Amino acid sequence: MITNTLHTVWLSLTAVALVGSATAQAQTSLQVVTPPDSPTVVQGPGDITAGKLVQSPQGETIGTVAGLVPRAPPHGLPDYVLVNTQTGTTAIPYGAMDHLLRDAHLVVDRSVLAGAPRVGEEQIYNGADIRWKAEADSYWQAYR
Repeated sequence: MITNTLHTVWLSLTAVALVGSATAQAQTSLQVVTPPDSPTVVQGPGDITAGKLVQSPQGETIGTVAGLVPRAPPHGLPDYVLVNTQTGTTAIPYGAMDHLLRDAHLVVDRSVLAGAPRVGEEQIYNGADIRWKAEADSYWQAYR
């Protein structure tokens, strides 16, 4: 009877160890596929932060997320994503991000990003100047 009990306990512990090993392997392979510290990987709109790369459909880096502009009054989701390019900074409405996420990357056609209206830092932090928001909203309307 003691032998049967020990055998049952050993089988139970073996099953737990095997399940734990499979879980550890699944977690490890998931981390390898989408490393959390990768500057390019964007799991969803909530993962968009400064430093994330903006790519062309061909995979070429064409910009970098400079930061996020909060909503006024703030309620959790940002209003705009600021993207730095070689020709300046553009504001993309946060609502367009779902349409720009492809395979965990922010993807924008080079000509679309190049044609986007530019915004200066002084405009962003000037509460009275909202023209840049209207221009950005109008330009990116097709992506909302």
